[in-house]
Amino acid sequence: MLACDTNFFQVLSRERAAFRSREVRTIFSENQRIDIVKLDPPVEVLGLRLTGYRQQTGFCYGPRPTSFEWGFQVDETPAGTVLALRDHFPEGFEGSDESLRALKFPVQTQKNFYVSKPLPAGETGADLHCSVSRANLDNIWALPEVVNPFSEEWDTKGRWWARIFDWFLVRGREIQDLVAG
Repeated sequence: MLACDTNFFQVLSRERAAFRSREVRTIFSENQRIDIVKLDPPVEVLGLRLTGYRQQTGFCYGPRPTSFEWGFQVDETPAGTVLALRDHFPEGFEGSDESLRALKFPVQTQKNFYVSKPLPAGETGADLHCSVSRANLDNIWALPEVVNPFSEEWDTKGRWWARIFDWFLVRGREIQDLVAG
């Protein structure tokens, strides 16, 4: 994950026995879909306590995704998390208590590793996440399906179209509720 490339999903698949999900939530926002998997029990890695997995797909310019984020939720604060990861990011981090960006990746690459306060608001700990443009992931169509991210095979098209349909279905219900209410 610290390299912010899709090899992460292959490693996660090989190590899926270490992860068990307790709860899966999907949050639709204006131009994004956020999937959160709560882990039970939490997993200890690099001195951090991983409590969840999170991935987000942004689609600002039509039905094709424009950006991807994935990563883990941890119990530690953003500052505590950066301290635990300092050996893996000798270049350091920049930012504020809200969001710290690793200096390992130049901004122009559109590939970033962040440690930030968790999304959605109200949760504690920190999020460790990679933020990558579609161009940096070989123009893929979708991240692996998060409902079972530790055993599903990579699918480049079918699941993304299902996600778009789900998003339009939810948006349609929200509009109907708004008009009726």
